[in-house]
Amino acid sequence: MFKSLLSKALLLLPFISQSALATPIVWKIYDQQREFYILGSIHAGKETMFPLPAIFLEQWQHADALVVEANILQQSHVTPTIKPPFTHQALSATALKQLQKITKTLNISFEQLLQQPPWLTAVTLQLALAEKLELKSDYGIDYVLLQRAQQQQLPILELESVSQQFNMLETLPENGTPMLLETINEWNKTQSSLRCLVKVWQHGDGNKLEQLFQESQFDPTTDDALIFNRNQRWAETLVKDPAYQSGKFMVVVGAFHLIGEQGLPNLMKQQGFAVEKITFGTTADCD
Repeated sequence: MFKSLLSKALLLLPFISQSALATPIVWKIYDQQREFYILGSIHAGKETMFPLPAIFLEQWQHADALVVEANILQQSHVTPTIKPPFTHQALSATALKQLQKITKTLNISFEQLLQQPPWLTAVTLQLALAEKLELKSDYGIDYVLLQRAQQQQLPILELESVSQQFNMLETLPENGTPMLLETINEWNKTQSSLRCLVKVWQHGDGNKLEQLFQESQFDPTTDDALIFNRNQRWAETLVKDPAYQSGKFMVVVGAFHLIGEQGLPNLMKQQGFAVEKITFGTTADCD
């Protein structure tokens, strides 16, 4: 999610394998007619995240399409709907003081955030934190692979549109106030988790990744909208949509969509697909 979150030279780097590197998690999900090779994405990252797993890159050479959440390379004229309640109306005086302190550490405008809907303020804080930690959208896994697919004229399929993503955010409970409050109240934990995320992803540390996922949860309704309901829709699309009835597909979605009982691999397994984790991770040393 938040894909607006590689220098040109980097475009080739993901396709040079180095067996000495730790291996991020790759899933193979298949039946008799189709194979899905699924790699969890971090939508903003670092150059050290490359090259990508050799086993994923080997399958890429024979792929029929790249499947992503949304094709962020396509120009979109969709803009968010700005409607009340706004941040200054939704937060208490105490929460507003906390927010102001956070904006100073991020060097962004407190006054501008006050006039935004709470969901947009939460997203703005997360993006600004990623920038502060030198995580760049140009190094996002989905962005790199979209660029490569476009160069190679590999078909690109979307699981949803940018418009659908905005609509999801705009219809969050209380205009996203619970998500913003959780972001503010857990700000220190959010910073440490984001610092740890890249290392955990690189090591393919499934246990630590699940721990980070649990720590990132909002309220149940928001979690359903951002994660679980989308997982259900995506699984149904991959199982039933005519575009996916035969062939080999390279799938790249946010890493948190692949975790647990309601994660995409398990949902596909429930539909009768064979599910295998085809990489072996190591323990990431971060807290």
